[in-house]
Amino acid sequence: MAKATTERVAVWLTPDQVAWLKTRENVSVTLRALVNEAMNMQRLADSLKRKEARKAGGAAKAAAPAKSAKSPPSVKVKKAKVLDRRRK
Repeated sequence: MAKATTERVAVWLTPDQVAWLKTRENVSVTLRALVNEAMNMQRLADSLKRKEARKAGGAAKAAAPAKSAKSPPSVKVKKAKVLDRRRK
């Protein structure tokens, strides 16, 4: 037997909401579309909150006092002798 991709859910609605739904051509499609739209709006709101949190976190890091920047210790590099391979 195939697994159902949808599930029946009971919802309590006000008389005005029921009257509005009955004016629609297909109640199931209308409700699914409304739920999808609400889910998309929630995802958008969550995304904007995360974006604001990242901005606030970046600003807080930039506003934090900088550690004293010490110059790195000088490194002495020995120059390697270049061998001229033409002379032998």
